Amino acid sequence: MKPNRVTSRAIIGILALLMAASPLAACSGGGGAAAGNETPTGKIIVGGWPAGDEAFQAAEAGFKEKYPDVEIEYQFMATEDFRQALNTSLTAGSNAPDVAMIEGAWIGKLRESAALENLKDAPYNAEELKDEFVEFKWNQAYSVDGSRLTSIPWDIGPCSFYYRKDIFEEVGLPSDPEGVEAQISTWDGLLEVAEKVYKPNERWLLPNAAYCYQWLFINRDYFNEKLELQLDRPGGTEALQAAITMRQNGWDAQTVDMWSNEANAGFANGSIVAVVTGAWYGGFLKSWVSPDNAGNWGVAGMPAGIADSNWGGSFLAIPSQSKNKTAAWAFVKYMLADPVPQNQMFEAVDYFPALKKAWDDTAIYDAEDPYFGGQKTKQKWVASAENIQPVYTTMMDTSCEGNILSAVNTGLNEGKNPEEIIAYVDEVITRETAEDRVANIDVLKDAGLWTE
Repeated sequence: MKPNRVTSRAIIGILALLMAASPLAACSGGGGAAAGNETPTGKIIVGGWPAGDEAFQAAEAGFKEKYPDVEIEYQFMATEDFRQALNTSLTAGSNAPDVAMIEGAWIGKLRESAALENLKDAPYNAEELKDEFVEFKWNQAYSVDGSRLTSIPWDIGPCSFYYRKDIFEEVGLPSDPEGVEAQISTWDGLLEVAEKVYKPNERWLLPNAAYCYQWLFINRDYFNEKLELQLDRPGGTEALQAAITMRQNGWDAQTVDMWSNEANAGFANGSIVAVVTGAWYGGFLKSWVSPDNAGNWGVAGMPAGIADSNWGGSFLAIPSQSKNKTAAWAFVKYMLADPVPQNQMFEAVDYFPALKKAWDDTAIYDAEDPYFGGQKTKQKWVASAENIQPVYTTMMDTSCEGNILSAVNTGLNEGKNPEEIIAYVDEVITRETAEDRVANIDVLKDAGLWTE
């Protein structure tokens, strides 16, 4: 889920190699048998990033009961390390796992890759599952011409405002979710929170004030179908003015981003009080970001009237080099197309299912979450998920995410006004996505979907 930091040139080089992969090689899977009707046996390697391994292990018993002759080996590493390793192995045609997690930010590039199996084709016939999944997430996995489906959606990320209830109470702010939502319903209300929780050199509301603007793009809806950057949107000027006020008063921690070691330490020790992110972050808080603060965190809706949004979510894909596609597909289908394992994984790590019928289990979705002080967080995420709008996915999205945040942060440091910051963001994004844009246009041209 974490934003990625790899140069556009490196990614374009990798993409060119992937797109050049032989169709015959993609079908043969490096000499391995294609998935069929035979009983799955043998070993598969499943690769990804934490806490995906914890999720799979929570649902593994049911898979092993159904497929006792399949052995699973997990190869999990830090998100960025896995992305680079996966790209390298797909390009080289060797050493990829049999099942690979694909982060939502990567899908714009990897959905075009001939190094991943086309799950529309027999024997997978994944189209029969289409109506079972959240539509916008399923559609992101299609190639631009619709001929290929290179992955199946695992989870989505309905966004929430995570906040430290104990600290809100300490400074006299509302701490119940409804009260917090009312408090932060405007930028002025959010700034009041930032001022009240602030302790000089000790405590801040956010890791970085630049997130106030980034929240407007948390859906990753950066471009329209003409590949025009969509920076002019309602609330942009107000969000930047709030960020400027926060920075000028020292109310943000001014870390690089929410994934930095400093930010993680701040969430754990209470020196950073809030963050906006997807439902999956609840699992991160519980497992490795702030495990000692059960009961101290709360979950509220998006600040300042920002619409229900989705951040990230992941997919599962089968690299064509896999030598055990039968077992790989059995694993993907079992884990993602059945509400029981989907919900076992959700309860383990807060990966909110893209499989809609998983939401029907009221015993799970109406339950109180003890980590969040008995709050019924899953109900909130279901309501949000039903309102999330689709976005236009491009090969430039990965670059946009990190560059918007860093460009706004630079603008804040340099004392720019909102109009100057927007102009600077436009300049940075245009420059940093130039090569990706060319590659994206080439793909659209090949699909007959681009006119100059």
